Formats: sequence, structure tokens, C-alpha cells
Amino acid sequence: MQYTLALILAAELVAFESYSFTTGHLLFFIAHATLIAVIVNCFLRRQHPPPETFILVGLALMAGAVAAVINAASALTWISSGWDLLGKRLLTEGMVLLLVLGIGGFLGPRLMGFAQLPNFQHLEKLSERRAVPLATRWRGSINALFGILLLVSIFVEYGWNPALTNLLPWIRAVAVTAIIAVNVQPWRAPATQTTLAWCVWIAHWFLIGGVWLIAFFQNHHIDYLHVLFMGAFTLLILAVGTRVVLSHGGYPLTEERRSWPLRLAIAATLIGMSARLSVIASPTENFYFTHLAWAGVLWIVGMSLWGIYLTRRIRRSTL
Repeated sequence: MQYTLALILAAELVAFESYSFTTGHLLFFIAHATLIAVIVNCFLRRQHPPPETFILVGLALMAGAVAAVINAASALTWISSGWDLLGKRLLTEGMVLLLVLGIGGFLGPRLMGFAQLPNFQHLEKLSERRAVPLATRWRGSINALFGILLLVSIFVEYGWNPALTNLLPWIRAVAVTAIIAVNVQPWRAPATQTTLAWCVWIAHWFLIGGVWLIAFFQNHHIDYLHVLFMGAFTLLILAVGTRVVLSHGGYPLTEERRSWPLRLAIAATLIGMSARLSVIASPTENFYFTHLAWAGVLWIVGMSLWGIYLTRRIRRSTL
């Protein structure tokens, strides 16, 4: 699985290089198809039912597959370049957002201390499991409904009827808010009072805030997407990455309580995101590009400090 994900990342990097634009999209198509084949094989051979939020992961993979086809066909000039925006939005506001909602909806409550991560070594076999509780079935249906609604809104806005542009961001905002409310219940403060738990909690509020800012201020759609990408997604990467390294490295999870590398990374991310959003009120072109530069530098510094901390933990655990 990790090699497939690495291939997808490499394909995306190649796709951004103009001299190999077509090759990059073709590689991404192949990598994504491989990933779907691996996941379908694992699903068919499963012994345990997936979490109810993972219907969103399936929808995300579907969105990525359609985007891969559109982007590759456009790069090969098989279809009109007018489809380009739909391909891009299916990857960003479709695939990535749904992956975050699906996986975050499962991990979020557990990282905030409201539930325990399952022990996969001691789960009963699927044939021995009791009936799925009614509440769980309802959550799965709600996730499916709003996940499909989110994808449909992207298809309609960017691929079919741009005249509905003013309405559809509101639909996506409602869909994202409903999914997070059902699965994460962000109005509850974290039960585990750690830096990592608060990082996850803040990230989900940024997800909600980002989609509503986009709906309210549609002239600044790209600007407020940074609340999602630079804010929410980054904080979730920091939290999940920290937990994975500490738990698999055999370190005590008490390091999550007052993790200064994590706090510095969070602070740098928040300041960098604020610098990026401040360009909305930029009076001059010089101000605009200066703040873009500061936003990028601060984000890179914060992630680098966090990365150095985790690298040292990984190296120490392998000695």
C-alpha cells in the first residue's frame, strides 16, 4: 500500500512539471487504478466490517478516479480543456476532502479521547459479530447521503451548470457540517487534555469554518480554501503523524500532552494561514506577494521543525 501511495505522490509531482504534464496525469491514472484495485481486494477479503465513515473513503476514491480520467483525457486533448476545472475540483474539494472526512470521522473521536482505537488482534470474526446497532446504521446512511450530495454539487457546479454557483457552495457547507456533527461532535471539548487532542479539535472547526467562509464570500473562493488546506488538513497531518510515530516507535503517549514541537508547528501553521488570508485586503501588488511569501515560509518552517522532531524519534526507535 505504501508503495502505491508513493507512486501517486510521485505522479502528482511529475504532473506539475510542464514538460511532462501528460506523463504525470497518465501515471496518476495508473497509480490511482492500482490503489483502487488493492483496496477492493482488501474489502472483498475482509473479516470485519469497515467503520461507518469509510463510505466517504469509497466516494473519495470514486471522485479521484473520475478526476484522473478527466485530467488524463484533457492532457491528451481527447476532451475539451473546459473540463479541466472539474478535474481539479474533484481532486481537491472532492477526493481529498472526503478522505479527510471519512478517516477523520473515525480517528477524530479516538484521538480526542471519546473512544478507543480497536484492537485488531482481538476482534471477533465477522460471522460471529452481533447485529450492527441502529445508531451506527443511521450514521452510515447520513454519511452516504451527504457525501453523495457533496460530490453531486461539484459535478453540477463545475461540469454542468455554472449558473448554480451561488447555491452549491452552501450545499457543500451543509454537507460537511452534517458529516462532522454526526461523527465528531466538535462542540464537545476533547476528553483527553493533550496538545494532540486540541490539534484535532481545532482542525475540525477549521473544516467547518472553511466551507462556510467559501459559501459566504464566494468571490474569495481560492483564498478561503486555504483554511481547509493550510489550516485543517495540515493540523490533521500533524496530529496523525505524531500519534503514528510515537505509538509505533514505542514511545509513551504522554509526549502528546505538552509536545512543544507540535505546538510550534501548530503556531507556525496558524500564523502562516493568517498571513495568506490577509492578502484579501492587500492594497498593493507588493503587499500581496510579500504576504504570500511569508505565509509559505512560516508553513515550511513549522512543518520542518515538526519533521525534524519526528525524524529523531524514528531514528532513535530503530537503533
